[in-house]
Amino acid sequence: MRRSLNYHLAGVYLLLTLAISACSLTQSPFVRMVDGAGGTFSAAATTLAYFHQGKLTRAYTISSFAGYESQLDGLDQQLPAQQGADDQATVKRLLALYKPAMQVVQQPCLESSCDWRGQVTTLERAGKAFVEVGEA
Repeated sequence: MRRSLNYHLAGVYLLLTLAISACSLTQSPFVRMVDGAGGTFSAAATTLAYFHQGKLTRAYTISSFAGYESQLDGLDQQLPAQQGADDQATVKRLLALYKPAMQVVQQPCLESSCDWRGQVTTLERAGKAFVEVGEA
């Protein structure tokens, strides 16, 4: 009985894994790129907010932003050429949000005297727009 349950659970796990993999395989490179960028911008917004709320250390925050920059660097050059980037108006809108958000990623405000809330808003706006395009 127990062995039968284990086989059943393994089968369910395999089917779920295949279904999830199939979804990502059917996405165009453009959709995968904008979805990933949206998640990265959202993570950067959360990281910056958490730092200023005292939930993260300065060292962790700096390291995180270095990773975000690495993930997002060059996206403005790569995005228009991706397969699936057919709607140039959408690409232009995303790139208009990318530029100020990328400036925040490159120079996040880690002092209380600067407009870190404005930076969080910039990152959130970009993250939301990229994710919405990725989900459409």
